[in-house]
Parts: sequence; structure tokens; C-alpha cells
Amino acid sequence: MRRRKTPGTAKLFRWAWGLLALVTVASVILFFRNYLSSSKAQETPKASPAAPGTVVPVLSSADVTTELPTTPAPETTTEGETTVSTVTLLAVGDNLIHNTVYKSGWNSNPWNYDHLYRYVRDDIEAADLAVINQETIFVSNHKNVSNYPLFGTPREIGDAVYKAGFDVILHASNHVLDMGIENVYDAIDYWSDKDVTVLGIHKSAQDAAIPTIVEKNGIRIGMINYTYGFNGFGLPAGQEYAVDHLDNREKLLSDIAYLESHADITVAFLHMGQEYSIRPDQYAKDMVDLVVSHGVDLCIDAHPHVVEPCEEVTASNGNKALVYWSLGNFISAQDELDRLLGAMATVTIQKTVTGGKSVTEIIDHDMQPLVTHTAYDTTYAVYHLEDYNDWLGARNLYCRMTTDKLWARWHEIVGDEP
Repeated sequence: MRRRKTPGTAKLFRWAWGLLALVTVASVILFFRNYLSSSKAQETPKASPAAPGTVVPVLSSADVTTELPTTPAPETTTEGETTVSTVTLLAVGDNLIHNTVYKSGWNSNPWNYDHLYRYVRDDIEAADLAVINQETIFVSNHKNVSNYPLFGTPREIGDAVYKAGFDVILHASNHVLDMGIENVYDAIDYWSDKDVTVLGIHKSAQDAAIPTIVEKNGIRIGMINYTYGFNGFGLPAGQEYAVDHLDNREKLLSDIAYLESHADITVAFLHMGQEYSIRPDQYAKDMVDLVVSHGVDLCIDAHPHVVEPCEEVTASNGNKALVYWSLGNFISAQDELDRLLGAMATVTIQKTVTGGKSVTEIIDHDMQPLVTHTAYDTTYAVYHLEDYNDWLGARNLYCRMTTDKLWARWHEIVGDEP
């Protein structure tokens, strides 16, 4: 016989059936609510991508059902819009390392020459591009360090040059072969792990084939560095590519033509001129006429070991260029006032682009006097003439001088009024 349910059990079943019915009704309501929301979202059109410069409101995930486009809209340039960029190029003369210069830092371990450039370092670091003429070739072995007439310069000089902030190193000089062709390649190896541009010397024909373009602040600056000769030495047969020589007119003019086609401005650093003359000789004038007539815009020359004037030159075909005929010695152990008086050139290059067309020009230039203070120790240094004083001048090792005499000579050479 079937067992009858007690009154308590019947109550429990009624409560359970009621709860099940309530859950079923709620599920049906929720299903139709979601269905209606989904249909509404599908009927809402997606917003178009915002135009460039439009502020797009921040949307929550509940506001959209698909991702916004991740590819930005292409930039538009207003017709006639003008952009202007500038580069300051700083250049100094001959880093001519005589024995007294390298002896000033060889008592430290390791050898150190930071003192040589400490008073001009701020100017070097402030320039967009700073250029130095490394007159003498490096040697890796201290036993091969040597003085005039065959210079061998300790690599630690290069360390100090790099720490001072120079960006471009000129190596095509008449002393580049003093220690043999292998030291030319050694110098290239030395600079290879540093953030600098080396001009005038090459390790291969392939490297020598294409002249250098340095891009800075959106301006492409083409650069070449050539020397007139090698003090009686010659490049080995088959290795003529190693140093850029002014006698190689075909390569010289080819380099200029390439830079005229690929760079915004062309700069030539030419190692030439009459030593110790405060005016350019005919060879230098002829060579400048040649390169300017083929498109060079700026010439910064070296070799005379004394300062020569700066001027705008008009070539035989009407082309014009700014020419620094010589910046003199940057540092040396020469023993006459003119040879201890150097110059720092600063040139401002500006590129203006309007409607896709660009014009690059030199908008400002300057030349400031420098003095080498010679000594037997780490007081050896380059100074701005405006920072030099008579107390130092009276103690200059190789040439006693006064600041009045230095300023008078400076103005006599560059042609400025005192």
C-alpha cells in the first residue's frame, strides 16, 4: 500500500514548485530583454573615424560592440605651409700634438688629456655638430708616440677629443702618413666604436666611393675632407682610396656632384695653404674657386697654423660660398703668438620648406679668437681669448703675451675694428 504524504511534506512540494515557476518566468523575461538590447545595438550605425585633430570622446565597452580603427588617418599638409629647421655647425683648427702637449698628460695612469679642452667644452657640446681637424695620426703603442717631423699621437688624445663633444673628425692632413698606412687604418678602427663621423680617410675603395652625408635636425649636410699632400710620402699602389687627395680631381668633383644631388648643403674641409701666412695663397684661392664653382656652399680650410680671414667668395662662374681660409691651430706647442692664436667658427644653417620645395642657406656665421696656453703640466689648455688674462699670458711657456697684444693681432688679421 502506498504511503500517504504527511501535511508537512505536501507543503514542502508546493514551495518547491512555486520557486521553479518563478525562476522560469525570470529567465523568459531576461531572454527577451537581451534580445531587444542586441537588436537595438545592431541598428545603431558605427561612428565615422574622427578627422585629424578632432578630440575623440572616451567610450566604455558598453557603448560600442566593435573596436575602433587602429590605423590613424593620413596626415594632411596645408598648401603653402612652411617649416623651418636649423643646425649650428662649430669648427676648430689644427689639433697639432707636439711633445709638450702629450707630456702634459702622460704622468697620469692611464694617460689623460681632458684638461686640454676643458675651457671650451661647453661651446663644443652646445653645437649641433662640432668639427675638429685632427692634424696628427694616432698610434696605439705608447712606444711609438713621437714629435715633429713625424708625429705619432697617443690615442688618449682621441679619448679627450671625443669626451669634449666633437662629432666630426677630419683626418686628411699632410701628416696623415707620418707613421705609415697601417696607422691610417688603425685610426679608422679606433673611431669605429664611437659616435663620430670620420672624414678624409677610408679603409676600402667601397667606403671611399660614396661621400658622407650627415643628417641633423632634418638637414642633410654633405661633407668632404681633402688634403694637398703627404710631406713627401705616397699612398701605396692599390690603396689610393685610403686618403682623399686634392690631386685626384676626378674623385673630388664626383664627390661634390653626388652631394649636390643628395644633400641640402655641401661643406668642404680642405687641408691646404701657405704655412704661417695670414692671407690665402694662390693655390688655396684656385682650389676654392674650383670647388665653389661646382657647388660647394661652405669651405673651412686648414694647414697654415695661423688664422686667416673669413669672407664670402664668388667663384668664376658666379657661385657664392662662405670661406674660412684658416682657423689656425686649435692646440699646439708652437712658439710664436700668431701660432698660439686660433679661431672657433660657428655657422648657422637653415632649411625652409614651403609646399614641398626647400631652400637651405647659411643665415649667420661667426669667428671667435682662441688662445693656447702652453705649460709643462695639466694647466695646458685652450681658452677663449675673452677668458684669457695677462697673468696667464705672462706665464705662457713658449710665448709671453698680453691680452691687448692678442686682441690687436686678431683684429689685424680678421679685419674687424678693435
